[in-house]
Amino acid sequence: CSLCLGALWHYPIAAGDTPHAKRGVEIILAAVPLAKDLGADCILLPLGQPAGLTDKDAWQATLRNLEPCVRLAEEEGVTLALENVCSSFLIGAAELGRMVDEIASPNCRVYYDVANNTWIGRDPVQEILELGDRIARFHFKNRSSPRGTPGTDTVSINDAGIVQFDAVMTAIRSIGFDGYFVVEVPTLDKDADLIARSNLDALRALIANP
Repeated sequence: CSLCLGALWHYPIAAGDTPHAKRGVEIILAAVPLAKDLGADCILLPLGQPAGLTDKDAWQATLRNLEPCVRLAEEEGVTLALENVCSSFLIGAAELGRMVDEIASPNCRVYYDVANNTWIGRDPVQEILELGDRIARFHFKNRSSPRGTPGTDTVSINDAGIVQFDAVMTAIRSIGFDGYFVVEVPTLDKDADLIARSNLDALRALIANP
């Protein structure tokens, strides 16, 4: 289905021409043929923004550093998908859509997390409708409460939280999405198998309920 390059949190390609950014590019370039060998046709890119870096500089550096990565992805038939991870230079659908449009490649799209932008006060329904077929994959999870509230945490799909899943599913159906949904919930010090199965059941129920 897809790979996630969590290493990019430590090697953000938005960091211009720094050694960390160059290492981030190397990681993406190495991951593309690996994904192909594994049968994964999509790679999630969490594009963080280093402290002190302006949105404009982060934007320009990301475009520049993604260029060779996207070219390789085109050659190998792999999609690079930019996740909405609450970085200010890619804060919402408008910015993510503009980035994908400027890159202008069918192999660069969006990996949309339905909980991340709900957590920061944005409407995932409107964002899904705005992004439309730019979305390659969805992350499904819930958040217990909005950002800034005491004890806010990532929780399972079937736990009480702030994501309005029925409305989200209606928006997803309306854009004609027929790709993969990927569950992303914490399992540390918990029964990972049980959590995976319960979230899969919850997701299947959402999909089955028109």
